[in-house]
Amino acid sequence: MDIAVKQWKQALQYELQGEDYQSLVYTSHEGIPILPFYTAENVKESFGVGVKTQVMIPLFVRDKELTLARISLWKGFSVGNFLLVIQQDTTQAEVLQWLPKEANYIFATSLVDVTAYQNAGATIVQQIAFAIAQITENISALQGRGRDIAIKVAVGGSLLLEIAKLRAFRRLLSECFPQHNIQLIAEVSNRGLSLQKGDYNRNYVHLAYEGAVLGGVDYLLPKNPLFFKKSHLNIEKENVGVINKLLNNRQAALLNGACAIEALSYEIYKKSSELLEQVMKAGGFTMLLNSNKLQRQIKQKADEEQAIFDKQCNALLAGGTLTFYGRKEWDFYPFSKRQAEKGVIIPLVAKRLWEKIEKQYGQKDDTNSRTSAL
Repeated sequence: MDIAVKQWKQALQYELQGEDYQSLVYTSHEGIPILPFYTAENVKESFGVGVKTQVMIPLFVRDKELTLARISLWKGFSVGNFLLVIQQDTTQAEVLQWLPKEANYIFATSLVDVTAYQNAGATIVQQIAFAIAQITENISALQGRGRDIAIKVAVGGSLLLEIAKLRAFRRLLSECFPQHNIQLIAEVSNRGLSLQKGDYNRNYVHLAYEGAVLGGVDYLLPKNPLFFKKSHLNIEKENVGVINKLLNNRQAALLNGACAIEALSYEIYKKSSELLEQVMKAGGFTMLLNSNKLQRQIKQKADEEQAIFDKQCNALLAGGTLTFYGRKEWDFYPFSKRQAEKGVIIPLVAKRLWEKIEKQYGQKDDTNSRTSAL
């Protein structure tokens, strides 16, 4: 063991006043131990990421002239990447005929959307393993679209773990699909958003942005309001400004070789590889989905996370430190709607962690003015 490491541990032992050093090791809900400090001894294998993240704007293609106007507007802000969602009465081929050639477009119908796992409460390891299992079973259809595979992922506010997750995901993707060019498109997960007043949501979103950039996604989508009617264009402009400011002094390569990131991402990568292997041995993604085993596994972990979260929140609420928007203040129904299980396959239901607490404490009418929370 390096002398400096010994000295650090000795100093920590002294400060602990007889308590065990292991008491400082935090095991996350993911089952991943997080140490008080990391050294080269903790790094088993390094994996560098050199991607420079760019802003991408989602556009709903309803009208040709309106779409062209929005593209022109964003190009004026030096944004040239667009995620296009086209209506059913319009085809991708028709849209391609009139789109400006100098911009970069990805159609929503051509990407693999795996955001449902995180929004439903899947662990980081489950998110990665189930996503790759899903892609594996659809690879034939994806190959017909060329070498590029665009994957839409959700990113939360746990900065360190989200950075490690994205790097582990890219590493496993590169091993499973070496012949393909992987493009990760990130959006902020709704899982941790709240009706809480103040800057909580703003801070959560900004942490998610930073996690996406340092984790090495190719494209990052600005977050739109979730609970309130606001000008999406103005909010998008504000968020694009936040992202661009972040991109001026942040990039994934800065963390290449960082002991904590390398160690955590490798741990997540190994656990995800093991779960992926279990999924394939059990018959694959579709088999688990159709038998509802995948949904039950996610729900079990989501329930465990919810119990931990509720316990932490109740401690804060006991001190009267949290206040929430009341019914008269939010414009969109903020709670998950239980879907009737009419079919054989149980759906994955997106649910925010704060919902139970908000229903208990945030249902009183409030006449205070709104802040800029999402």
